[in-house]
Amino acid sequence: MSDILSRFMNIWEIETHFKCPVVGAMLSIEKHKNILKKCGYDIKKMKAYEYHQQIMAKLHDENNVSVKVNNFICNKARKLMIRVAGLPDQDIRSLWKEHLETGNVGPMMYAIISYEDTSIELLQDVFGEVHMQAHANMTEIFHVRQKLVQVNQNFTQQKKKIALKNEKFKILVEAKKSDTKKISLLQAENLQIKKRINELENIFHHGEKPENAIRCLEQKISDREQDLVAEQEKMRIMEREKRSLQIDLFSSRSENELMKKQFQAVVTGFTPCTSIDCPNEGSCIEEACPQYKLCAKRVFMIGGITKMKSFYRDIVENAGGEFDYHDGYMKNANANLEAKVKRCDVVLCPVNCNSHNACLKVKKLCNRYNKRLKILRSSSLSAVSQALFIPENEIVMN
Repeated sequence: MSDILSRFMNIWEIETHFKCPVVGAMLSIEKHKNILKKCGYDIKKMKAYEYHQQIMAKLHDENNVSVKVNNFICNKARKLMIRVAGLPDQDIRSLWKEHLETGNVGPMMYAIISYEDTSIELLQDVFGEVHMQAHANMTEIFHVRQKLVQVNQNFTQQKKKIALKNEKFKILVEAKKSDTKKISLLQAENLQIKKRINELENIFHHGEKPENAIRCLEQKISDREQDLVAEQEKMRIMEREKRSLQIDLFSSRSENELMKKQFQAVVTGFTPCTSIDCPNEGSCIEEACPQYKLCAKRVFMIGGITKMKSFYRDIVENAGGEFDYHDGYMKNANANLEAKVKRCDVVLCPVNCNSHNACLKVKKLCNRYNKRLKILRSSSLSAVSQALFIPENEIVMN
């Protein structure tokens, strides 16, 4: 077995341009931290990308860091290394295609590039496919971001439709209450008229019936009965409209729930970088990474819609950043606001859901501590997404 593995190079012996992709594909952030900690590094004050910087700086020769990295990678890739040894290029290429399709490229990539007998052509193909796959995923990420904006717009439109239907439903309910009260009054009045007729009939039994009075009373009764029938018909119409609105309301709520699920599916698409998106698994030090803007960055948002705080957080944290929030109310909160601005990398300040004092205060603090400030016209999710992910020269303001 040792004879077979001796035909494979150590991590510090492979080509330099392969080291970063291999480490990024096979070492998680936690593994970066564990290796550095075991080698005596003080990692408490390090950021995620600094873990990667420290390890990459030690892979040029054999040392305590490179040996631990090499042992871990070789252990994960051992079975594939044994399988690759002695195979012709065509069979190795087939194995690579299978692992590339499933996304499990790290161990297979290391087995191929560390094998001493791997041909130059196959090494070039492996490097090229990994590189082009990263470009393809960058295009897909921007497509997902566009879809997020569209879903958010649809979500807002659905909320407006539901609000209008709720308002109309409230009006109908109030009208129904008013009509119910009118019907009750008409019924009470009708009972009084019938009672009066009975009294008059008792009187007329003892004398001559006044025909004119009877006709007048009969006309009143007829009018009241017609009014009662008309009010009852209005009630039936109102009941039908109420049932129709209830059906529409239920349908809108179902659509709303579906939109929420779709929105959540899009938000979770902003996951930290993988071995194909970026060779550093979310520890970006290269601006070529498709999510370089948020990796290891702290985003502080002041104001906005408090109930949407969790959605703002999802957008930032699923893209690899850290999120902090302040509701924009300035009473007894100055010290807290200053601390949040000092520790962040970028500040978002929507003007439509914020106090004037909060905007002025955060602007002064950003100038004082040289922090990047982005003033947003809206506190919608699409506005936040555009500010964070879409370059400023590409943003179209509505």
